[in-house]
Amino acid sequence: MSVARSRRWYSYATQAPPAPGVPVRLHHFATRAATAARAPPPIATRLDASASPPRPAPALPVVNDSLRLAPSGATTDVAALHGLRASLGVRATDWPARADPCAAWRGVTCRAGRVAELRLSGLRRTRAGARSAAFAVDPLRGLTALEALNASGFPLPGRIPAWFGRGLPPSLGVVDLRSARVNGELPTDLGASGNLMTLVLSGNNLTGPIPASLFSIPGLRVLDLSSNNLTGPLPSVSFSGSYGAGVSFNVSGNSLYGAIGDAIRKRFWVVDVSSNYFDQAVGIGIENGTDGTVFFRMNCFSGAANQRTRGDCEAFYTRNGMRLADVPELSSPLLEPQPPPVLPMPSTGKRGDKWKHILAGVLGGAAIVVTLGLGALVFCLLRRRGRRRPRTRGVEQTEEGIRSGRRSSSVNPVTMSPMASPGASGSPKSVPIVIDDFTYEQLHHATGGFGDDNLINHGHSGDMYHGVLESGFEVVVKKIDLKSSKKCQGELNFLTKHSHRRIVSLLGHLAKDEEQLLVYKYMAKGDLTTALHKKSVEVEEGLRSLDWITRLKIAIGVSEALCFLHDECSPPLVHRNIQASSVLLDDKFEVCLGSLSEICTQQSQGSQSFFSRILRSSK
Repeated sequence: MSVARSRRWYSYATQAPPAPGVPVRLHHFATRAATAARAPPPIATRLDASASPPRPAPALPVVNDSLRLAPSGATTDVAALHGLRASLGVRATDWPARADPCAAWRGVTCRAGRVAELRLSGLRRTRAGARSAAFAVDPLRGLTALEALNASGFPLPGRIPAWFGRGLPPSLGVVDLRSARVNGELPTDLGASGNLMTLVLSGNNLTGPIPASLFSIPGLRVLDLSSNNLTGPLPSVSFSGSYGAGVSFNVSGNSLYGAIGDAIRKRFWVVDVSSNYFDQAVGIGIENGTDGTVFFRMNCFSGAANQRTRGDCEAFYTRNGMRLADVPELSSPLLEPQPPPVLPMPSTGKRGDKWKHILAGVLGGAAIVVTLGLGALVFCLLRRRGRRRPRTRGVEQTEEGIRSGRRSSSVNPVTMSPMASPGASGSPKSVPIVIDDFTYEQLHHATGGFGDDNLINHGHSGDMYHGVLESGFEVVVKKIDLKSSKKCQGELNFLTKHSHRRIVSLLGHLAKDEEQLLVYKYMAKGDLTTALHKKSVEVEEGLRSLDWITRLKIAIGVSEALCFLHDECSPPLVHRNIQASSVLLDDKFEVCLGSLSEICTQQSQGSQSFFSRILRSSK
């Protein structure tokens, strides 16, 4: 090949492709002219060591930013997302095909160039995708760095495939498929991934038994299978880990039956088995040192309050070819306290007699409320006087406080845990309390950046924010300035050593720069002030009228909380801030006592209550 021909071949080989809309001939002519203007030197000159090297060839233009040369993992993520886009039929407005998924796809969160979180909730399908909707998520296996999957409310009708357990990415820790129209039985090896921390499958149409593999996941903290059609007994599992390693186990609203073992109770902090057909509770009760909360409503426990009728239970067990167990009456402090039933009075048909009965019922109910309230206080005082244990002074005056004319209170370390098995001495045994670790980014994201929309109120010890974690678990985050956090140190010390179902639950805490964040369980009904002084039902749909039975239930709950502080803690504790805003209510109007920043140990017996002095003087 001649030198001229080689130069011409070199020019064509290194030229850029024509721009869109430019004729090929015109492009080639312009390229030849530009090449002639910068004609390469003779070959001998280019081979000279002193000569400058030739210019590099121009880079080819990038058509799609998401298809740039990248590590193999990122390339696999892009392919998996496009496969998921096709199988689910997601609209192009949500997931545009030619855009960078990390930058422009709704619900996709990337870290270090890898897909870390995928939120399908709220995405819209094409018409064809909506007509052929199915549990078609096979491309998920290609997202090898995925940490969280949230498809709550996104229709995925069909069975969970068999590969879903072993085929999930090992980095995946959160799976939320609530209300996704999932049906069929759960795969037997659903827990084979081994790294799940949160699994939420509530509000679907799941059938069959609960696979035992779910209980073999060591780090599982939240398991929610509520509101399905699951049947059969709970898996027979053993537990040898630390007490309360999990946070929540919820199988309410199914058709499960048989016995509830203590392994479930030891594994999870909160257990909800309500609205099933369980008839036995093995080893669940205060005698085993259990703690936290267990919900038993609407089951077949003999002697427990608010259960199914005997006929309903027998009919269910007969349909399933079994016999209802003849178990003794269940009496456990973990059962939710229920108000006494209100019996209808017979009607005589006479208007005057009807009003007499109504008036008698109202007066009798009021008398019961007053009697039970006084009885709870007297019971606590008598039981405390019967034990006569030594007490230590818990309020200490520091030298600095004396000089400044103020009394500085500090809470002495408390070594007792609330719910424990009474031994021979009647004192409870200590039970370790598990506090979760949160990152500031998690709480910042959960509370919407601590925005005003999530602000619940300005507390005297810090601002309270409502938050929703990635798992869907609702929390309250108290934001405290470290400059004024000394008075909250007593609350933190108390909650890290004590737990009781009538005391607000501390889920975690962390310090960030000049702030301290405390994470509590969210109470759906707010505080008692809101419930008592609520607006009309039309204005505030979530709150109903507080009837006398509900008020009695709240009063009993507060009495139990105070009895725990005054009588079951050693040394006894004093709340010092009891008011309606300190009484928190969950969605079932169960009571948890909050506002614990003023709590301290009770002083010596020289300072006794008014009721104690009355009882002493009456002897």
